[in-house]
Amino acid sequence: MKHKIILLAISLICFLAVDAQNIVYVYGDVAADGAIPSGSKEPFHQMRLNDEGDLGMSGFKKALEAVGFTISEVYDQEIVINAKFLKEIDVLILGSNQRVFIEAEAKALKRWVKKGGGVIAWSDSGFGGEYSIVGVDNEVGRISDNVLMEQFGMRFLTDNGAGNYLVNEYVQDHFINKNNKHKGVAFRGEGVSFVRVSKPAVILAKAQEGGLGGRLVVNSNDGEFNENTDVALAIAEIGKGRVIGIFDRNLFWNAGAGTRLSHSDNRVFAQRIALWAAGIEDEQRFANDTNALVSAINTPPTISIDYTYSKTDNSLAITAVITDDDKDAISPEIVWEQVEGPADCEFENNNPNTTTPRIFIPKAGKYVFKASVLDGEFEINKFLNYVRE
Repeated sequence: MKHKIILLAISLICFLAVDAQNIVYVYGDVAADGAIPSGSKEPFHQMRLNDEGDLGMSGFKKALEAVGFTISEVYDQEIVINAKFLKEIDVLILGSNQRVFIEAEAKALKRWVKKGGGVIAWSDSGFGGEYSIVGVDNEVGRISDNVLMEQFGMRFLTDNGAGNYLVNEYVQDHFINKNNKHKGVAFRGEGVSFVRVSKPAVILAKAQEGGLGGRLVVNSNDGEFNENTDVALAIAEIGKGRVIGIFDRNLFWNAGAGTRLSHSDNRVFAQRIALWAAGIEDEQRFANDTNALVSAINTPPTISIDYTYSKTDNSLAITAVITDDDKDAISPEIVWEQVEGPADCEFENNNPNTTTPRIFIPKAGKYVFKASVLDGEFEINKFLNYVRE
């Protein structure tokens, strides 16, 4: 019996050694003011793999290890993308890098992809520094990736700074969405840098706000938004290899601003894009993922608002209807506030679960009220405009 156990263990070790895939993650170094490298200043949003802080990628690393990958990181200024560098890599992830790669490196990458290599890339204005200092229009983050990605039909646009997006509708059934194009895998982004698609790339998921209110626009630097070219998720199959372009980086970090790995299905989305890029479409890879969350899908609620005005006491009697069709056992809460008006209004019967508050309006003028519906990870805002004559 002892010998059988030893043989089984040896077989398992051999299987894992043969079956392991190697991912290399490229990171960069920029200061908040845009200085590259950061030097004596604090590095800004490096998103390092072993960083367990809010802006770190330790959860991302563990998620990929859970489905059979080994993953390491390299600093963009210390590598040259050539055949020697790519030789032992199965998937290359362009993370927070800033270095502008040269044409020879792009050609080397394409040759490697044709032979079976996989590439995943995302862009963000934050890779150029703190947006309040360098602005969302800065080009640093996207130029670095575009030198490599445009040859695959994927061009990252300038950050639009236009809110949050929940992507849960796809163009086709695919391994990445569990072969269910209707809400099979939902991923949530913030920002964002849409991917402008041309051949040989194809669209897997169009840009969509998904109930979170993100505006379907592009930065003015990129002209007008086109739903048929400016997308959330693009893929390409080049020879034996596969390439993926994603509209945001925030969905992958531990717990940063906007979105994070624990929101929606971001974790399993990360695992599935890595597997697909590696040429693997095996559901058994998820069988031993002990950290996987098994829960009902949480979708954004919807809200409609109606009201009647009473001249007797100058009040608005409001009726809000919240629709929440998911089965996650989280009951939405609603909170009201005044955001504009010539005077402070008094709310009667206003608590987190009130859908019928009464608002007393003391003076003539234009008023704006906001209802915020909270549902687990989601916050949906609805505005009511009223002018008292």
